[in-house]
Amino acid sequence: MHFAPVAESTSSLIPLLLVVTLAAAVPLLLGRLKRLSLPIMVGEILAGIIVGRSGLQWVPQDDPTLAFLSEFGFVFLMFLAGMEIDLTSLGFGAAVQKGGTRDKNSPLVLAVAHFVLTLALAAGVAFALWRLGLVSDIFLMALILSTTSLGVVVPVLKETGLIGGRYGQTLLLSALIADFVTMLLITFEVAVVSYGLTVDILLISVLFVVLFAFYRLGTFMLPGLTPLLDEMSHATGQAKMRLSFFLMFFFVALAEFLGVEVILGAFLAGLLVALLLDPEDHTLMHQLEAMGYGFFIPIFFIMVGVKFDVGAVFGSPEAIALVLFLLAGAILVKSLPALIFRRAFSWRESLAGGALLSARLSLIIAAAEIGRELGVLSDTVVMAIILVAMITVTGAPLIFSRMMGNQRELLQRRPIAIAGAGTVGIQVAEILHGHGEPHLLLDPDPKRVARAQDRGLNAIHVPTPQELEAHLAESRALVCAHSDEEQALEVCRIARGQLGMEDVIALAPGPSAGKRLRAMGVKTYSPTMLIANMLTLLVRNPDFVHLLTASKDNQDVCECLIDNPNLDGKRLRDLPLPPDVLVLSIRRDDAFIIPHGNTRLRLGDHMTLLGTLDGLEIAIQQLKRV
Repeated sequence: MHFAPVAESTSSLIPLLLVVTLAAAVPLLLGRLKRLSLPIMVGEILAGIIVGRSGLQWVPQDDPTLAFLSEFGFVFLMFLAGMEIDLTSLGFGAAVQKGGTRDKNSPLVLAVAHFVLTLALAAGVAFALWRLGLVSDIFLMALILSTTSLGVVVPVLKETGLIGGRYGQTLLLSALIADFVTMLLITFEVAVVSYGLTVDILLISVLFVVLFAFYRLGTFMLPGLTPLLDEMSHATGQAKMRLSFFLMFFFVALAEFLGVEVILGAFLAGLLVALLLDPEDHTLMHQLEAMGYGFFIPIFFIMVGVKFDVGAVFGSPEAIALVLFLLAGAILVKSLPALIFRRAFSWRESLAGGALLSARLSLIIAAAEIGRELGVLSDTVVMAIILVAMITVTGAPLIFSRMMGNQRELLQRRPIAIAGAGTVGIQVAEILHGHGEPHLLLDPDPKRVARAQDRGLNAIHVPTPQELEAHLAESRALVCAHSDEEQALEVCRIARGQLGMEDVIALAPGPSAGKRLRAMGVKTYSPTMLIANMLTLLVRNPDFVHLLTASKDNQDVCECLIDNPNLDGKRLRDLPLPPDVLVLSIRRDDAFIIPHGNTRLRLGDHMTLLGTLDGLEIAIQQLKRV
């Protein structure tokens, strides 16, 4: 798929107005119909079907303005897909344990095995379609069936509270490998079909060479440019946004110049931005998502619906049988290989993981459209693939959630791990113990462990990295209090690199260690700065600091995640909070909101509550039941 020039046209902007109106109306309508649990992108495709060739025919398929905006939305979607990848927390270090022995049940090994089995089964389904005369390229069809929607897997794992553990990381890696490898192989296959098996195919490697060069240049120059970029990222400057668009268009134009599919160029550009982005700088990501999902990407999905031919899918018993065959194949090629997860997880987790990985949407639709442009897939097959994508992306998350349930309550019962039974580690454990929080103090030194146990703390001796990993896997968060640089790096590497834990906080033993820890995605704090900030806060707000640090009072501060759909849109004044509980603040994405009675809650908000211990417990239970 390459950019087509916008042809001169005297057509009005009424079709564009209609498409933009639908893009604005779909999320509002689905917000009213929450019981349907229909993804917004599926709603956009359905809206396009209603006004397109199979419905009212109000929007022409060949409108030049819509065609250009749709292609740009498609490129933007692939760009954001690349930005979703966090290489610092994908567990690549889990494949090899200390000493050089390979962990056969690590997330990476299981994910690779799942993809290889998926590709083998998908080749069998593609071969059957080839024998029926429905496709002329077995390999491309196998790659299409091997895709997974990373954009669906990530939010579902976050919503269920599973993304931070070994299980969530295994599914996340499986989705990433499926998306990235299939995208790369599709690019090679398209080049072979278009140009033949020539040395020109090696031009694809130029993209990766340029990616590496830009990454090295960025890591060298960005530290010095960061103050200037921050200063010029105001409302009219938006320097970071402009640089992101430059990288996207540069890689897309380079891919087109090399004769490579633009999806790979856009994806690599997004990956480069994610690699260069500061882990604590989420503003740019939110701005790009707002621009993409707010305007360009909905146009792409609505136009997919506009071009959808319902008659080609339901016009004959053979077409319906094709849809059922593709749907069954799409589910089986993901579900059967998921049984490999049984080596590390339960039957329920393995089957649920296979169901979630069956979800497909953006990449499978893009690949199908590419196949149609090359003439290796018929219109009937392409329409059937789009319908299968709509069914799987709607049903897979529902099946997974039903099988696994919301794991947040179970997660909250897990302890907070403290690595290092030194002075700081023991103090953290004692404060948590005083607040009634389950804790786990881990240390390789038996004498320090015995000293902590004598003080009534739950301390465990972990002489090997394997034992440390086993205990961290059962924890919901980690505080690394080691003063030794190598110990701190080893603990955080296991927590982030092998287990993919999200909440990892560490005291930086030194500047070099702090830099390496931040590169892993660890939140680091300098002891000197912590002491200075606490003293400043103490002298300005002594009562508030006492409230935060005292463990024997009958009051506490806690954070509550708003994940109850019944609370979405409710005003604070309408919440059934006890009289001895006060809402201090609301964190929405990266913004902190000062609450008042008319403040309306949104799903995903983090609400900080102050009150008595009994009142806080009642408040949290009430919010879950509303």
